[in-house]
Amino acid sequence: MPHAMRLSAGLTGGIGGNDDDASFQRFFTTTTTTPNDTSAPKKKKTTTETPKQQTRSFLLSLKYSPDVSDGIIDALLQNGIPTSSLLGMVKSLAGRYEVDEDGGLQDLAASVQHELEKEVGKHRVKVWCLPSNGWSPAAYADNDDDDNKQQQQLPLVKEMNRAFVVEATEGTTLTDVAKFGTSENCDVLGEYLECACAGIMACSTCHVVIHPDWYDAAIPPPSDDDDNDDASTNNHIENDYSNNDSNNGRPYHDKIGPPSEAEQDMIDLAHEPQLTSRLGCRIKLTKELDGLVILLPGGSNNLMDYVPFE
Repeated sequence: MPHAMRLSAGLTGGIGGNDDDASFQRFFTTTTTTPNDTSAPKKKKTTTETPKQQTRSFLLSLKYSPDVSDGIIDALLQNGIPTSSLLGMVKSLAGRYEVDEDGGLQDLAASVQHELEKEVGKHRVKVWCLPSNGWSPAAYADNDDDDNKQQQQLPLVKEMNRAFVVEATEGTTLTDVAKFGTSENCDVLGEYLECACAGIMACSTCHVVIHPDWYDAAIPPPSDDDDNDDASTNNHIENDYSNNDSNNGRPYHDKIGPPSEAEQDMIDLAHEPQLTSRLGCRIKLTKELDGLVILLPGGSNNLMDYVPFE
């Protein structure tokens, strides 16, 4: 007997009082629900993943590598996308990925992959950054007496536990880290270093103070020609730093030396310059500088605010 007919006979028999049919009717009515029945509880899908983890899982499902997936997430966060909006943004960029209609995610992934390839074989360098509430500046004598400068009091470090750590690839500058870094706390460093001139040594807004233990005044300063070459190319990441025996013809050191004359001219315009002051755009990170400690000034003098560009 077809199913529909068996069901009809069962219901009809139940009306007549047949015990077997009545049992069938009770079974039917207690084990089925209609599509409009709202009395049965519905289970809600729950997840313990954070928005960042959900985004990573989605990217991995699109066959992006773990490193590229993390790079995409970091790039979006560094560009101001809130964590709660990560997944929605990535899905928007993915477009109609089911039919290979991309909305920009592939280009972003390619850019991240390119940056990762440039870092292959290079060391990661950690830099400790101490805000102004963790150290005290020394008075800076405004004179040209080099002997007197050497006898000035050095900045006093009081509370290193207030420091935060940034990490970057060797060959980058502190300015690069503040502006383009994607690792943890790079955005925090960017709040301290304004970098108004884009790293061409035309301002003092990337002024930092080197911890005295990491400063060696005996290291010969770079020439102004070296500074001009670096500033004109402004390409610190792509230079070849694989040769550990030289740095643009100068030996590597495990400490920071004094500035060039041109850099010192900019430092003199900075907020509370110190004996160990340098500009972040002039400090290239090497593996020998892993663990470097910099002191962040409590203010910034941005002369670019007073330049009439129009």
